[in-house]
Amino acid sequence: MERILADPALEAQPNFESAAYAGWLNALVAGGIAREDALEQMAEGWRLERQERILLWQQQNEEDARTLQEQLERERAEKEAEEQLERREAEKKKPKINDFDDGAVVADVIIPRPSQYAIQKIKNMEYVELWYFTHMSWYGLHTMHDNGCHEASTTSRSTSDSDDAFGFAKVDGIVALKTIASFKASQKALQDHDLSWRQFDLAKTSFLVHIEKNNWPQKHQQALALFFTLITNHEHCMRPRGEKALLRYTGFVRREWHDHLAQDQGFNIGLFNNALYNSISDDVWEAERDEGLKMVRSALPTNIQSLTKFFYIFNLTSEMNLAGCLNAFTLGCPCFRGTIPHLLSMCYCIYDFIFAFRSPLLALTMLLLYLPSC
Repeated sequence: MERILADPALEAQPNFESAAYAGWLNALVAGGIAREDALEQMAEGWRLERQERILLWQQQNEEDARTLQEQLERERAEKEAEEQLERREAEKKKPKINDFDDGAVVADVIIPRPSQYAIQKIKNMEYVELWYFTHMSWYGLHTMHDNGCHEASTTSRSTSDSDDAFGFAKVDGIVALKTIASFKASQKALQDHDLSWRQFDLAKTSFLVHIEKNNWPQKHQQALALFFTLITNHEHCMRPRGEKALLRYTGFVRREWHDHLAQDQGFNIGLFNNALYNSISDDVWEAERDEGLKMVRSALPTNIQSLTKFFYIFNLTSEMNLAGCLNAFTLGCPCFRGTIPHLLSMCYCIYDFIFAFRSPLLALTMLLLYLPSC
């Protein structure tokens, strides 16, 4: 339907006697209708047609109003949707903070935070040295600068934007961007067997807390907890070189465990291997013995005659048996009697006796028994 451009109610009745309507009027008159009646019919026809156009005009206005309302509703809905989307995007970018329990109090003990490197290793469930979890204690203030957590705190203070520094790293065979702090190892890090017993004892507790926070499998947590319990409660903790041997066992076994897990050949780390420990303990013993012998040899005389006699004595004692030690002592003392080398030889024999009998008291007793032979 053709659109009505103006309100028909405002139109004035036309003059039907004018020349514009003469043809229509003459046709009616020629048809036998009186002129006055013809003019009345023409006026009535115009009024009816005008009334129809008024109704169409009203319908048209109502339709226009409805269309306009729908358009406004649609535009308002679109605007609200855009605003809601913008609010969601802004909410995503807005820093978030979780709620807190009104009745909760801070814990009695706060575990120091290790470096981002160590935390990333824990999140990836990979091997990481226990040094990163060492921290200052009230009983070890003198070592406050020799621990991983202290270094992590000082590093984070000195580089406030360290979390924004990125570098390339290989993750599952793919080169990816990661924060530098998360894959940069410390140059001060120590192997497990180089830690002091006190450092190890504190670090393993912090390590167990952090693997629990990062949701390691319960089976793995229990195995590691048992592993550390067996180490710290081992009977050799009170023996000479026992702590050193146990720390070496800890470092070797823990790294081996992670290597086997990566190859899907994992073993139960909570089962203590006495044969392996005895082998490691023997290695520690022999290393300390060799170091002690080097110290004694460095103090022995350097002239050829005394050096020849010394090598003769050393060959006798190298087997570390009782007869060799006694013969070395008997032969060594007279040849150096009354001289400074004699005293050094005595020290050497005493040292050898202690290693041979693995008991200073027994070695001293045997020396006293054989002292007259000198």
